[in-house]
Amino acid sequence: MEKEANKPSRLAWAFFHWYCHPEFREEIEGDLMERFHTHSEKYGHAKANRLFIKDVILLFRPAIIGNIYQLTHMEPNIIRKQNKRIATIAATVSALLLVPLVAMNFTDEVNWKVLDFLVAGILLGGTGLTLEFILRKVKTKGIRITLVVVLFLVLFMIWAELAVGIFGTVFAGS
Repeated sequence: MEKEANKPSRLAWAFFHWYCHPEFREEIEGDLMERFHTHSEKYGHAKANRLFIKDVILLFRPAIIGNIYQLTHMEPNIIRKQNKRIATIAATVSALLLVPLVAMNFTDEVNWKVLDFLVAGILLGGTGLTLEFILRKVKTKGIRITLVVVLFLVLFMIWAELAVGIFGTVFAGS
């Protein structure tokens, strides 16, 4: 087992492995380790580690990122469709929050405070963005449907708890 002084930062190393394209990784790894060992002999382990982290951060650029082809060669229609869904989510959340705002002007039974609007906005926006994430990342239709159903069940359970306290938690004011 090597001494810890001969190894660079594990976190910086993991970050490098995460973003670097596999075709370039071996050559760049060798250069990084050579620089680390040279700096370690010249400046000591602590400064060599800081310089290694700096080198890894400075290497982070589009030319060596692993998924750059997918990001730059995506169909324009797919990008437009995804952006339309996010705009639709934002519009839907805004429209749903307008309902109690308008209702407060016509009746005294609806009495929301700023915090109520904030919590509802976070809950609805978070659900919408999670839905978008599921639609983008999950490719299997059955799993996608299951996750969406679970997502909406969780939304309705949290909403019911906040509204009337069906479970009696602290969030409902019990």
